[in-house]
Amino acid sequence: MSTMIPLNQFQQLRHVDEIIEKAADSWWVYRRSIGHNGTLNTTARVVFFGRTKTQVDQWVAAQAQ
Repeated sequence: MSTMIPLNQFQQLRHVDEIIEKAADSWWVYRRSIGHNGTLNTTARVVFFGRTKTQVDQWVAAQAQ
């Protein structure tokens, strides 16, 4: 006997976030989309800017929920 699991129960990754420190008080979050074939888009866009690493980490954690 086999067990069937509907595909819609799995949450697929749609993007990858990267945190970059531009200066001592300048943290940027870049987002790259993941295509349907699993390839990472070469063009990144800024989706959040923060003054502290903690502020950026909190924003990224809130996005994951």
